[in-house]
Amino acid sequence: MRNKTMLLFLLLLMLTGALIGCNPFTGDPGAINDDARPFQNMNERQPEEELLDEDQVTTVQYETTPAMDGGSERDVRDPNPVSNVELQNAFPDIVTLQGPAEEKQVALTFDDGPDELITPAVLDKLDEYDVEATFFLIGERAEAHPDIVECIIDEGHVIANHSWNHPEFTEISNEEVEEQIDRTETVLNDITGQEVRMFRPPYGAQNEDNVRTIGDLNYSNIIWTQDSLDWKDLEVEEVADNILSDIDYGAIVLQHSAGMEGDEGLIRTVDALDKVIPELQDDNVDFVTVDELLGESAYR
Repeated sequence: MRNKTMLLFLLLLMLTGALIGCNPFTGDPGAINDDARPFQNMNERQPEEELLDEDQVTTVQYETTPAMDGGSERDVRDPNPVSNVELQNAFPDIVTLQGPAEEKQVALTFDDGPDELITPAVLDKLDEYDVEATFFLIGERAEAHPDIVECIIDEGHVIANHSWNHPEFTEISNEEVEEQIDRTETVLNDITGQEVRMFRPPYGAQNEDNVRTIGDLNYSNIIWTQDSLDWKDLEVEEVADNILSDIDYGAIVLQHSAGMEGDEGLIRTVDALDKVIPELQDDNVDFVTVDELLGESAYR
């Protein structure tokens, strides 16, 4: 009964938030309320008996967030690890895995959002450290949560295209790839008034035909250097270590700000930032958006 009551309370909070402002857990548009979003410093902000457990995260999140057509990252990437090195070598003007290493800069990126729980928690954590990041958004989820998209922009971050509903591009036609990208572009433009120019294929999986199609649509094809593997249900320390291990200046870091049912462990990627950001800042690394890292424009 207690769990059902808590779930109902959270759903009411989210519904209220959608009506009253940028932050879905506070009525002050554009403001960051330290106690507003449920996962920032959870152990400090709530008594242990009131903590939102991961089962509740899944139940609340995926009643309001559309599923990904290709399945969870775990289902797709565990049996089929991706590498884009050969594609970058073949298409160096389209595919990017890393920025220049001359400056002490790193770009954090977050895929698969927005949702109403993990994405706001990521935003809170980034605000805590005054760090900007790049969010690769799924169009169908952006359409479901336009307030969160606006919040990402209002808090100084950059948005990019991550397909309409996250299919495996290698399993669909070039025409379907183009439709996935164009449909998402339309929604993001309707919400923000911006035409994004960066794209990341779902799961990072693509073939040469996909790359050509993305290039013909005049998108920068952004992959990553450091994979957090946060979708593997890892502990906080493991996620952080995956990011920090052998990281170099110019790195593009992959994390996730939403997932699918069964991916409730993604909330740990938020706490991993408490190790990643301070450690790199101690080395005088600046966190920048991908467009800034590459010296390009995020929007057309």
